[in-house]
Amino acid sequence: MAWEYRKVDDAVKPRVAILVPHTGEISLEWADRVYGPLKYKPSPDFDKLIFPVRGVPWDVARNMLVKEALKDPKVTHLMWWDSDLVPETPLDPNDVILQLMRCDAPIASGVYRARQRQGFNYAMWLKRPEGFVAIDKWSGNWIKVSVIGMGYCLCKREVFERVPEPWFWWGPGESPSEDFNFCLKVTEYGYNVMVHTEIKASHISGMLKIKSDGSVVTLDV
Repeated sequence: MAWEYRKVDDAVKPRVAILVPHTGEISLEWADRVYGPLKYKPSPDFDKLIFPVRGVPWDVARNMLVKEALKDPKVTHLMWWDSDLVPETPLDPNDVILQLMRCDAPIASGVYRARQRQGFNYAMWLKRPEGFVAIDKWSGNWIKVSVIGMGYCLCKREVFERVPEPWFWWGPGESPSEDFNFCLKVTEYGYNVMVHTEIKASHISGMLKIKSDGSVVTLDV
């Protein structure tokens, strides 16, 4: 499936709530490469607010962040950005958000690798009769998947207004995480989970970065 840019509507400037659930341990590289530009570099294309939360389980944190973002009636998009992901392409986190916004999809994610028992697979899966199958090959730059990790994903406000809470929760059932449960639930309400495969991030693990191509390098900072 091919994807092309759509121009952001200039008539109503979007407002993005950037949601950052974290454990309290943030690398200097993430602070320098992600938080700094998002916090202090203005974007001509959208307004932005940053909402961090720490010290609570991931599903609780994500639900809390959604509720906090929705309190602002001007928020049009919710951007999930985990504190262990740094952008590769594009390098500027503001451009990451803009490119995902230009997809004009209710749910649009970039590509990164998730920490798994067998290594670092791409954080996107297809649901099959035998279970969830990790995606390692695809065609085109705009693909539909069953579930994603929610670490690098832009959602339109309407998703959380139309789909009733809880949006995120851990088990019981077939789903291994709150991200999977969210994706499965929104699919029941008619939403597709889409991935723009040219928007990429590296995953920080300790003093290392696992790049989207699977190579491993040390942190820059």
